[in-house]
Amino acid sequence: MSIKDEHLSKIVAKNSAYGFGVAFVSKIGGFILTIMLARLLLPDLFGVYSLVLSIVMIAVTLTDVGADNTGARYMAKALAKGNKREARSYFRYLLKLKTILTIIAVIIIIIIAKPLSQTVFNKPAVFLPLIFSCLYLIVEPIRSFFTTPFSAKKDLKALPPLEAALQTSKIILSLIVIYVFSTSLKVSGVFVAFAISSLFSLSLISSTLIKKDRELIFGDVIKIDKKRVFNYMIFMGMTGITLILFGSVDTIMLGHFVDSIFLGYYRAAFVLISSFSALLPFSGVLLPIFTQIGGKRLKRGVQKSFKYLIIVAIPLTIGLMILSKYIIFLLYGKEYLPASVPLLFLSLLIIVTPLIALYSAIFQAKEKPMFLAKFAIISLLINIVLNYILIKTLLSISQQYAIIGAAIATLISNIFLLAVLMIKTNSYFKIRPSIKMILKSIFATAIMSAFLLVFMKFVNINLFSGALMVILGIIIYFFVIFLIKGLGKEDIDTFKLIIKKEEQ
Repeated sequence: MSIKDEHLSKIVAKNSAYGFGVAFVSKIGGFILTIMLARLLLPDLFGVYSLVLSIVMIAVTLTDVGADNTGARYMAKALAKGNKREARSYFRYLLKLKTILTIIAVIIIIIIAKPLSQTVFNKPAVFLPLIFSCLYLIVEPIRSFFTTPFSAKKDLKALPPLEAALQTSKIILSLIVIYVFSTSLKVSGVFVAFAISSLFSLSLISSTLIKKDRELIFGDVIKIDKKRVFNYMIFMGMTGITLILFGSVDTIMLGHFVDSIFLGYYRAAFVLISSFSALLPFSGVLLPIFTQIGGKRLKRGVQKSFKYLIIVAIPLTIGLMILSKYIIFLLYGKEYLPASVPLLFLSLLIIVTPLIALYSAIFQAKEKPMFLAKFAIISLLINIVLNYILIKTLLSISQQYAIIGAAIATLISNIFLLAVLMIKTNSYFKIRPSIKMILKSIFATAIMSAFLLVFMKFVNINLFSGALMVILGIIIYFFVIFLIKGLGKEDIDTFKLIIKKEEQ
């Protein structure tokens, strides 16, 4: 069934549901892994692990250079025309490019590992984990690219269980190496575990893809406009690298200025926020859809996505801010309580980050990557300057204040990027955010927050009472949302149709 024959709201909701499933499994698994590593490694070694991981994720993004999103876009466009040979040609061309870039990235990491650990960060403990991380770097970019055809076909049903297998293997193998390896090799062992898990996942994903549609991989290829694809990929890559640096530049800069233990505090807070914000996935889910629609249908699709995002993101953000100390203590332990302060500022990213992904998907789909890359780079430069100024200035007070400065810098630069994207979306596509929906969500969140504060004042918070408080808060929020018609019969009918179709 083509996109023209299927109700847009249903497509958006169905793919968002599967996308949510992938993100949920990924982030829940990743979050469990992070908590486990944070508790077992303790703040000092966890800081070393976080610094190495940030470097590796930058390298992974450099190997992508926009190839995943480019593949999703052009394959989706070819499949919409019923041209599977063209889609296969895009896949094979981009896979070749990504393999070459992966080899280059591994060589660079091996060369710079020693000066980076000893001179730049003045943390010799970073050297060995960086070397071992190359094993992970070899496999992970190829693994992620093999998920692209699923997005291009708007067939994400197989991805949640595949993601579950990946996350489960990472947790189990990481736990084993931490108990088997000596203290000096624990962090290195974790990256060996990651590499094995990615290899295992790659084998599952490729076999599933071959079973579902082997013609997307095997067969002859045709001539494609490689120059156009390459140019789009480069601009998308610039955007992707910039966005990943948003999540890494603060860690990299803190790695130079503060001790590993404070880096561990900051990353504990940041991972918590990124886990929550990633539960609201839009860019990967909506890119193939936005590619094939325009005009009023594009406007309705964006507004529908914006509505569902805001309904969840605002109460989640405020609730996390209110319960920050309790959540840090429960998840990480008392050793990480200093992380609750930067968490207050970073919490707002739960709203900002998914909105950036949503508006970015529009410009990606409509072949305006140059615009997206330009403002992403400007925002990154603002982030770097603010991080340097605030970290350097507040470091004179204490290292605790320095990590707060990094949180503020990251928040401000992300808000700037979001503001530009929203303004330009209105200018290019005449799509405005729903102020009415924002106000409804804020009103319901205020009611929920009042309940949480009263509950905390009169009830002693423990594991049971805390869980009860959260559940009641969620019930109150959604009761108010339905009462003020933030959600209605149309939304319920949409999800009923999705469930009914999946049962058939």
